[in-house]
Amino acid sequence: MTRSIFLLFVAFAASAIYGGQPPPGVEGVDVFVKQNPSKRSVTDAHGAFALDGLAPGSYTFAFRAKEAKSVKNASTTKAIIASTYSIKIDGTKRSVNQSGLTSNKLLAGVDIPVEVGAGAKIRGQVLAGATKKMVWVAAELGSNMPGHWVEEDSKEASALNRNRVSTEDFRNSMQRAPDPHQEGGPGPRP
Repeated sequence: MTRSIFLLFVAFAASAIYGGQPPPGVEGVDVFVKQNPSKRSVTDAHGAFALDGLAPGSYTFAFRAKEAKSVKNASTTKAIIASTYSIKIDGTKRSVNQSGLTSNKLLAGVDIPVEVGAGAKIRGQVLAGATKKMVWVAAELGSNMPGHWVEEDSKEASALNRNRVSTEDFRNSMQRAPDPHQEGGPGPRP
């Protein structure tokens, strides 16, 4: 079973891979210096992080993502997940661009050795590669099966769209329906 990390689409740097759109950043990845765990950061909505105040020397930066499991945010019924990731680090003696990382690898942790010079301002980003659109399928009434995420183009998602009416569509149809309490509406006549 493949584990996935949820991500947010955000603008940061253009890429031809995404048809002129930037690759999405991965929010919420823990980044810390193994030799000094108090030096840490968490990637923001752009997947960006910063580590300042490191003395010159050799370090190992550790990256750890959090597993999404079947968590459903009450206000979200759609999400984007990625199956590959890359990590970029600038401000070190040699810039780092590690790509082709899998969800499982980023969840287990990625350690990257770096050399830091005097006065270095370390900046970096965790980016998503291949992405999939997902939709939340709520638990069926009376079922013991929990709700879960499925790919937007899957048969299950298509069946869901055919069998259920969105809240917005329901409201629109109710606004168009005549009021049974108004004259000329359906219902018994006096």
